[in-house]
Amino acid sequence: MNADNHLMHHTPVQINIQQLRQFRLHRSGLLIPFPTAEQVAESLGGVQAQIHPSAGLALFNRTYDLTYERYETLLFEERSLVKLWGQRGTLHVYATKDWPLICAMLAGSKSWWARNAEKTETHDVYTDLVRQAEALLRQKGVMGRSELRASGLFNDEEHLSPWGGVFADLVRQGYACHAARSGEGLFAHRIHWRPDLRWEQPDLDAANVEMLRRYLHAYGPATLQDYAHWRGAARNRARRWWAAMEPELAQIHVEGQTMYLLSEDLDELTRSPEPPSPSLHMLHRFDPLLLAHKDKSWIVPVVHYKQVFRSAGHIEGVVLNAGIAIATWRYVRKGKALHIILEPFAPLATHLHSLIEQRSQEIATFFGLRLAGIEGM
Repeated sequence: MNADNHLMHHTPVQINIQQLRQFRLHRSGLLIPFPTAEQVAESLGGVQAQIHPSAGLALFNRTYDLTYERYETLLFEERSLVKLWGQRGTLHVYATKDWPLICAMLAGSKSWWARNAEKTETHDVYTDLVRQAEALLRQKGVMGRSELRASGLFNDEEHLSPWGGVFADLVRQGYACHAARSGEGLFAHRIHWRPDLRWEQPDLDAANVEMLRRYLHAYGPATLQDYAHWRGAARNRARRWWAAMEPELAQIHVEGQTMYLLSEDLDELTRSPEPPSPSLHMLHRFDPLLLAHKDKSWIVPVVHYKQVFRSAGHIEGVVLNAGIAIATWRYVRKGKALHIILEPFAPLATHLHSLIEQRSQEIATFFGLRLAGIEGM
């Protein structure tokens, strides 16, 4: 059955945009936090970490009492979180136990450097260099670009690119993860980093179906287009995995638009909810909820789209009032002080000031800093 066709085995369920918004906020962990940061990363299929502190803030927004120091401890000391290049070719923080699943999900996909080697007919040479780099990393345990440069394996800077280079393929193939707190990018061999981790990978299709199931559980109701956007997959490949899930899907109508949800989640979606309590959230840049759907109008008013989703793929942080963006925001660190800078879409209602001040103070506490001021209220 085509994934875009009507699912005949389910009677469509009608909901409104407010129900959709409330359900997505809830499943994202913004209304009822997850017990641990690891459960956030597992449930959401990873948290984008192109900007390292932003991933920490995404976890903080969905847990109790997480600090930046604790976030880095989970990544680099306890290692129950792991940073890898994942869906859409971007850095993500995942639950470490999902490391084999993520690599299986991406099996067969190639980095820009590997694809370029194929185009220039140097594929065999590049493959051998990756193999030698893996052996060197296995020997050293942890290694950065400067050490790889000094090894003499590569005589050009292209393969040592800060955007990935040969390390992108070592990560993609399951040999390495990011291992640096700051400064030069460091990479650790999996055997060194988590020697206790059982490396049992499902096949490509099984891994992608599992991630699609998590996607729909966390971000549904959603469309095939939404999923393909989140996964960064060509639509024909996304459709194959979607079709495998169709027996488990229910059709949802949201104000004239058709979406899909796991059938097992229907009761929760349609249960008569209490009127949503006033809620204010400050999602930072590249938050998972801002990346999960092709159509962003449910969370960012169309008229303000370009203020949030900027050129060159930049995505601003947003202040949400009852699940709708009312402002963008950034922070600036100056010594031991944190400054919050707001750009409201319209004058902010007075009752929101205290909520923004409270949340800004909590963000400063997350970083272990003093809130020095809020600009733009």
